[in-house]
Amino acid sequence: MMEVNGLILRAGARTLAQDIAFRAEDGECILVAGPNGCGKTTLLKHLARTVENSVFIPTGIPRIKGFTLEEFVRTGCFRESNWAGLLNPGMSQRVDRTLARMGLEDRRGQDISTLSDGEFQKAGIAIALARNARVLLLDEPTAFLDADGRISVLRTIGQAARENGITVLFSSHDLHDALGIADRVLAFTPAGVRVSTPENRAAVLSLAFPLYQEVQHKII
Repeated sequence: MMEVNGLILRAGARTLAQDIAFRAEDGECILVAGPNGCGKTTLLKHLARTVENSVFIPTGIPRIKGFTLEEFVRTGCFRESNWAGLLNPGMSQRVDRTLARMGLEDRRGQDISTLSDGEFQKAGIAIALARNARVLLLDEPTAFLDADGRISVLRTIGQAARENGITVLFSSHDLHDALGIADRVLAFTPAGVRVSTPENRAAVLSLAFPLYQEVQHKII
């Protein structure tokens, strides 16, 4: 469970949002929505710095040629390594189990520069699962993916949340797909940040996106 009270978000001297307050339960997925530049990424980064046992997976992670998928995941688990940079046996086994669970076991020796966008996104999620994070913060995890890729990655996120009791906050502009796993919505609106109940997700989204109300019957 994670609780935020009276948070003020700033970008330099500019205030993006204030009086942000919400509680996220274990196993809950919350969609962070709003127009470009409103503060979604800033919020996720702030939570990554302040929430214990959280993992932030940004969008646009560089794919450095020469790193295998397994090396990429192990590097992401650096906090659990010893002074020589080696993971303990238990952590190594957890990485192995996580790669298998994510359907990436047969890709473990593949150069990350050759992975599909969907596979690379799943590798990022694998890092969070291997580290046994209690809060997973994802910035546009379905960016650049086609329809099948978006659905596959979102299903993986939803399953990870439910099965491991992980609290997930993720930003996305793919509202239709994101609502498939989002229990609630945290929306940046002109009147401030609003947090929905499970029942009024669409109404809260429409506060952030005025045109959404007009077309929601077509996309929900």
